[in-house]
Amino acid sequence: MHDRRVAEQIAEVIRLCEDTDGLLIANREGVVEFQRVFVDNLWKSGETVGLHIFELYPELDEESSTIVQALKTGKATYNVLQDINNRRGERVLLESTTIPIVVDGQVACVVDSSKFHSIDQRIIRGKGGISTLDRIITQDPAMLALKERVRDVAQLDSSVLIYGETGTGKELVAESLHSEGRRSGRPFVSQNCAAIPSNLLESIFFGTEKGSYTGALTRKGLLEEADGGTLFLDEINSMETGLQAKLLKVLEEKKVRRLGGSRDIPFDVRIVAAVNEEPARLIKEHRLREDLYYRLGVVRITLPPLRKRVGDIPLLIRYFIDQYNRKMKRQVHGISDQALRRLERYSWPGNVRELQNVVEGAFASARSELLLLDHMEDALDRETEESRQPVSGEEPLAEGFSLSKAVEQYEKELLRKAMAQSASISQAARLLGLSRQNLKYKLQKYDL
Repeated sequence: MHDRRVAEQIAEVIRLCEDTDGLLIANREGVVEFQRVFVDNLWKSGETVGLHIFELYPELDEESSTIVQALKTGKATYNVLQDINNRRGERVLLESTTIPIVVDGQVACVVDSSKFHSIDQRIIRGKGGISTLDRIITQDPAMLALKERVRDVAQLDSSVLIYGETGTGKELVAESLHSEGRRSGRPFVSQNCAAIPSNLLESIFFGTEKGSYTGALTRKGLLEEADGGTLFLDEINSMETGLQAKLLKVLEEKKVRRLGGSRDIPFDVRIVAAVNEEPARLIKEHRLREDLYYRLGVVRITLPPLRKRVGDIPLLIRYFIDQYNRKMKRQVHGISDQALRRLERYSWPGNVRELQNVVEGAFASARSELLLLDHMEDALDRETEESRQPVSGEEPLAEGFSLSKAVEQYEKELLRKAMAQSASISQAARLLGLSRQNLKYKLQKYDL
């Protein structure tokens, strides 16, 4: 019976390993004896062996640490969300399952399996590290007019809604709205809403009081963190509509109450939000509340995709070449005419961010003073001008063809394939090069 119970515990631990980003074993004193974390598709040893769990996570105490609780009670806990700082002061979101190993009626050790969530959050206090309008590189007339509009709007306190495809520079515009305005010396807080687990969004936004849920610590929310400054909310449409309604109420009342708290905390924050799909479509599909849209979109800014500002491509390439020459201590003088013509014909679904990645990748391959087409053709998916034209016997694009719908259909198919050949969401996320939370969001979006 004794051996059977131990075997059952080991089997439970093995099941944990099927879908996890990190494993940790702490002895009965709470000292880390073993740790492995999954980084860049490889299991790596942690640097925490020999540390007490309170050294690893200084904010925790006997009540809030699932590991210490398991050592004391001998009871397992499952999928507990913890929003804490590690010993390097980095904010981390852990979804932890903690199982004690009991031998002869006593806890011998504790195995903790955690999924790590990147929340894509930046909190900058003061002017350092914030982009200005000078960072928006352009000679396109429409973009130059947009820069002037950003400069004018920056002087206001009105909320702003930015629409632009992925990679068009929405965060750059948001930072410029902050740096060019009267709040420039105050905090700038940036949060990607799609990067947070839906069951933690509310606590991230509004803050928590210790004990409001298992593992909760006293912590300011985004609105408190940004008090006096600017809060940038990217991919606001990824937020559940119920939370959108709560956010709208808080913004209208200009006060917030932490989860588990008993007092209202006033705040003075300028809201800049962004979406990467057409707002009208998001409203129609009930992914963005219409009342929140009007509350956020007092001022609306639309960023053009790179394919509509082709004249900026040589200027941007020159900027990125100078940037990577400094960073990599290289002396690349430019780009070949053939490569430039190819880049000007490309459709750039990833926009300026994709162009930057292509230039960076070309630097890794280049051994000459010029970036050549051979250095970047693979990154462009070998799309050629001919491949975009209907060939003999190929059906041309029909009237009413929607690129965004075609891309969505392709994305859905890739998600299905990744899930079919993976044993867990974590494995599928690694296969696709996504975070677990981003993959979960996309699966929910497509009802897969």
